[in-house]
Amino acid sequence: MKHPYLIDLNDQDNWLYAQVLRRPDGKPGEDQRTINIGEGVHKLLCVTDSIMYPSDQVEEGNMHFHEHLIGYEYFFLDSGGMDLFVDGKKTYVGPGSIVFFQPYQAHGMRFHEPTKYRGVMHDFKNSDTARERALLREKRPDIAKSPDYMVKVVAPKFDSASREAFPCVEVPVEEVSAVRHISRPLQTFDLDGVTMKMITARWENGGVNEMWAAEMEPGFCAEWVELPSENEMYYVTEGEIKFTVYDEEFTAYPECFVKIPMYASHSIQALKKSVMYDIGGLTRWQAFLSDRAAILNDPARAGNKELMDSIKLKYGCQIKSIGTAE
Repeated sequence: MKHPYLIDLNDQDNWLYAQVLRRPDGKPGEDQRTINIGEGVHKLLCVTDSIMYPSDQVEEGNMHFHEHLIGYEYFFLDSGGMDLFVDGKKTYVGPGSIVFFQPYQAHGMRFHEPTKYRGVMHDFKNSDTARERALLREKRPDIAKSPDYMVKVVAPKFDSASREAFPCVEVPVEEVSAVRHISRPLQTFDLDGVTMKMITARWENGGVNEMWAAEMEPGFCAEWVELPSENEMYYVTEGEIKFTVYDEEFTAYPECFVKIPMYASHSIQALKKSVMYDIGGLTRWQAFLSDRAAILNDPARAGNKELMDSIKLKYGCQIKSIGTAE
C-alpha cells in the first residue's frame, strides 16, 4: 500500500491485485481490483473496487442471475447506474446507493454505463486463495479465457450457484429492501456534532456485524480508547476528515478507505460536513445507542459515568469521547 492507513481507491498503488473479468462474448464485464483481503474467522474487511461495464445483453433471461450460498455483500455505487433484479422486483439504482445481498438472495444486475462498484464482504471464502489466484493470472495470463478458470478457480470460492431468471415487477427503488441509502436509515441517533444512521442491522448479517453511517458536522471530534482491540476500517464518501493515528496526521476524502490496526491510538476531526461508514461494524451500535438514549432520558442516571462506561464495555464501543471543537 502507498500509505500505511489511507487507501485512495483511485490510486493504483493501493491495488493489491487487478484483473479484467470478461463475459462469454470476450468483452470486458468487470475491471476488478482487490483492495484488502478478508481477515479472521468471518473474513471481515474484504474490500474490492470494480468498474462494471454495460452489457449488450438486454433480456433478463440472459443475465448472470445467481445466488451465494454463504457470505454477505455490500456494494457502494459511487457513479453510473444499473437495473437491479432481486426478490421478484426490478428497479433502477443510481449513485449514492448501497446494495446489500444476503445468502440465498438471488440477484442479477444490468449496468447502463461504466459504474464504480465498491464491494465490502464478509464470510466469503474467496479471500483464502486471493494470492494464489493472482499468481496464477501472472504466470498464465490467458487463463481467464478458459472455462476451467471460472469453474475450478473462481466459483468454488464464492459458493455461488446460477439461478433461472424469473419475471420481475418494476418498482420504485424505495420498495426494494436490498437497496440501502443514507436518506432511508433503519434507525437514527443524534449526538453532539454527529448523526448516526443504521444502514444494515446485525440480525441481517448473521449476527457478525452491522453497518452505520456517521454524518458529521464541521469540527466534530472523536477519540478512541487506549489500545483498541479490533482492526478498524472506514469509508469516506463526503467531506474531509483529519485522522491522527499514532503520531501521524492525514486527511481522508471521498473514495478513500482508512484502515487502522488494533492497539493504535487514534482520533478524528471533521474538517467539513462529512459522511463516513463503519465498514468493520463490530461495535453493537444499535444496542449501545439505544441504551445510551434511555440512560440520558432518565435524570437519575444521566450523569452516571460508570454506568455509561459499563454499557460501552458491554457493547464494544471503543470511542472514549466525542464532541465539537471550538
